[in-house]
Amino acid sequence: MMKLIRTLHAWGGLTLGLLLLLSSVTGTLLVWKEDYVRLSTPEARVDYTPDPESLARIAQAIEQQFENNDVLNIQFATSEFPLSKVTLYDTNYAYVDVTGNVVDEWHMNDRFEEWLYDLHHRLLLEDLGLTIAGLAAIALLILVLLGVVTFVPLRRQFGEGVLPASLNRKDLITSHRNLGLLVALPLLLTLMTGVILAFPFEVEDMLLDELRRTQEYSDAMVVGIDDINGEGTGDWLPAMKRTLAVFPGAVIRSANVPTGFSIHRVIGVQQPGSWNRTGLSLTYIDWTEGYMDLRIDAQNFPLIERVVNSAYPLHTGKTGSLLYKIWLTLIGFSVAVLSLMGITSYIKSKVQS
Repeated sequence: MMKLIRTLHAWGGLTLGLLLLLSSVTGTLLVWKEDYVRLSTPEARVDYTPDPESLARIAQAIEQQFENNDVLNIQFATSEFPLSKVTLYDTNYAYVDVTGNVVDEWHMNDRFEEWLYDLHHRLLLEDLGLTIAGLAAIALLILVLLGVVTFVPLRRQFGEGVLPASLNRKDLITSHRNLGLLVALPLLLTLMTGVILAFPFEVEDMLLDELRRTQEYSDAMVVGIDDINGEGTGDWLPAMKRTLAVFPGAVIRSANVPTGFSIHRVIGVQQPGSWNRTGLSLTYIDWTEGYMDLRIDAQNFPLIERVVNSAYPLHTGKTGSLLYKIWLTLIGFSVAVLSLMGITSYIKSKVQS
């Protein structure tokens, strides 16, 4: 049985090794994506402290420069990254500076960092690539578990370290096994969160759909709304201030503009204690009459939904912690080395046979 497990691990490793190498290298680079944009874009190197007044001006400027029906989402500028990213219809995007001026517009992966993201997330193959990447992550989960199982009978060799004494196949295999044990848990975390991001709708159907159909879940969306309404109360600045009032201590992160299909300004905030910086706690405010129709508190979601929502910051490193980004970088580098040692040892076995 153990021989079969080792054989499956070896053949699976060969098949998936190059893909894991590609994913680990591109993923590690993407952890520092915003830092690259800062270096290459002068408008991203300004001092900026976000407040409702400046964010409202940015949102208003975006509405003036783009058709509302084309604007799918705004991720607002922060002090660390003072550019707002606008997601537009038909996989178009734009960066807007803190004064509301458009810095750049592009389609899909026209920018280098977006091309890198597309390579990592979709293998440059659109939805097919996303499916392949997700299935590969599932296969790699199994492969890592098989690798841990094969280590158990050979655990005494862990004392030989993770750096190979030479490029001989035996030394490479020993180092591959030992390094694999060290990175197994963080690699499993990265793979599991990757699967969630690759198959978001399937995960929601499997884990969240039943919860979201309950009356209790629906009722929670109107808890804590204010009773303000009237002329001007649905404008950007009042809407943002009202959102912060019903979410004390929160930080505004995102917005959706009213369109021909929705009368609401949707303001997304990050609450204290939340890792996700995309703005999962929301208010829906009628821009014409000012009624706050919904208040969605992501911190009070069921535990399983909060776990699913943590996948994005844990996988991308966008938690607001520099130490976590450095840790992910070290893990990514280690996984790349792990892949190289596995591939090299397999090639040597074929050359020597």
